[in-house]
Amino acid sequence: MSNNVMLVASIPIGTAEDLGKVLKIEGVDLIELRVDYSDNPLAIDFSLVKDLPVIVTLRDAYEGGVKEHKDEVKLKLLSKLSKLGIMYDLEMKFVEKYGINYENNIVSMHILNTRGVDKEIIKSKVKKFSGKAFAVKIATRPFPGYRTFLVELLELGNNIAVMPMDVDPVERIAFALLGSKLLYCYTDKPTASGQPSCTEASKVLSLVLNLRRRSNEYLL
Repeated sequence: MSNNVMLVASIPIGTAEDLGKVLKIEGVDLIELRVDYSDNPLAIDFSLVKDLPVIVTLRDAYEGGVKEHKDEVKLKLLSKLSKLGIMYDLEMKFVEKYGINYENNIVSMHILNTRGVDKEIIKSKVKKFSGKAFAVKIATRPFPGYRTFLVELLELGNNIAVMPMDVDPVERIAFALLGSKLLYCYTDKPTASGQPSCTEASKVLSLVLNLRRRSNEYLL
């Protein structure tokens, strides 16, 4: 098990008032603000959370986002977040298209259409971005051999996060125990298929960490 797994509470932000939810969340390492739930993410005052451990995500619709937003909106949002020093999550395609600075931010890929998945190209992209990114995140719907493939991705670095979609939440937790840097969870309702609740995920991680400590004590 990796020692650097971080628990991320993912919450939908539909209005500026939803930012108040952040103050009520405890027991996680990071909080993802899914602003693709909002009709106007540019109207949100992110300065209110700039000193909190948040990630802002305006997920593109073609990778599972809730509402469609023009690229210009995302570019303006990224500029605001960058000035505030707030971490953001960006799709690989968007980074490549616009040459966005991704250093110390999250670069992600969501494989919704699993036909013709080119594993080697994905591996090369993960290697490319892992050097500067805070984390490189790959989420995929199941396909033949997907579990083996995700484990292979974890071997590429310590800042790789993998997560299957449309599966039992226990499977996501299992990949966190195998070394995925990030484990996304929900507080009220999932923002992605297969997410465990933050309470359940925290309990499992704590239990396994305690067992590991005890095992290490016996070995001393």
